[in-house]
Amino acid sequence: MAALAERWTTRQAVVTLHSFDGDALRLYYEPLPGAPVTTETLDVRPLFTELPELRRHRCDNGRHRSFFDEARSTELAHLLEHVLIELLAQRGRAREDIRGATNLDEAPACYRVRVSGWHDAAEAGECIEKALSLLEQQELWV
Repeated sequence: MAALAERWTTRQAVVTLHSFDGDALRLYYEPLPGAPVTTETLDVRPLFTELPELRRHRCDNGRHRSFFDEARSTELAHLLEHVLIELLAQRGRAREDIRGATNLDEAPACYRVRVSGWHDAAEAGECIEKALSLLEQQELWV
């Protein structure tokens, strides 16, 4: 099994592995200085074209909005959570067995992202790299 990287750096954030226990992956998402924290300046439509099943995602946020509407004004860390969930589902995991959560940590603009349902660390690492690559797509950054 390949080792799971401990840190990924994108144009928008530093994503750090907090832990991988059993089937649960925990990451820290820290936006870089001056980088956007939310999706409000992004065009998320290309991401939904690339991953059309994202439209079926739901959030337990009490707003009763579709995930597409939610994704147009949410934290990038939250969008990362859902992209990871979708990539995991594409690998054949039953959607009802996948869980995710994103929370603001005590540190300023540091988000904790948790996704469970993984079979192993190598699979998680591959999906993290793919998710970050998708979030870096030039078409999103208008």
